[in-house]
Amino acid sequence: MSMLPPRARAELLELGIERSFKRREVLMREGDATEHVVLLRQGLVKATGLQENGRETLFSLKVGGDLVGEIAAMDGSRRSATVTSCVQGRGRVISATAFRGYLRANPDAHFALTRMIIQTLKWADRRRLDFAGYPTLVRLARLLGELADAFLAGPGNRVLLDLGLSQGDLADLIGAEEDTTRKELRVLRDRGLISLGYRSVTVVDRAGLDRLADGRDATGNGRAGEKP
Repeated sequence: MSMLPPRARAELLELGIERSFKRREVLMREGDATEHVVLLRQGLVKATGLQENGRETLFSLKVGGDLVGEIAAMDGSRRSATVTSCVQGRGRVISATAFRGYLRANPDAHFALTRMIIQTLKWADRRRLDFAGYPTLVRLARLLGELADAFLAGPGNRVLLDLGLSQGDLADLIGAEEDTTRKELRVLRDRGLISLGYRSVTVVDRAGLDRLADGRDATGNGRAGEKP
């Protein structure tokens, strides 16, 4: 929403109805024919899909200021993912008709929406590049750093990532097995870079985490492991 001009932002905030979301509440379900859009005002949601083998895959994360469900609203397709609230949040639920009318009346908003979709695709592309070029430990450090920056705080702070994400969710985001991710989380904990809680991670040493994310070990010496 920060990409929108002030007038277009104000008009968007007038659309739809305001409602609250509970933790783990499903906002949209994969395969459904619904077309509404949700403008997140506060919170964190995850978009997931089922593979042919029945495994759930995490596609993306969205936070306050992001739109969810815009593609189905624009082209009338069925939902391509299930969207679940990771924490308590709130947002505005907007009908597809109202959303399309808003885009027709606000060309700048249409351009901003395109940029948002491109950013989501670029985020997914970065994940794929990380899968190919970095070992699991480095991928995990890079992800935790991005989560700290994007969702809660800037560099240099002790950051509680109480995002409601399971270790399986983190594994999906870095393209690793859950057992491997669990092991590498313990490595980060034992190095004093993070502490672990139930569905939460606290970044304790951001500078050390950043060094590791750059492909060096936590002390800044050498490479951080081998590619799995």
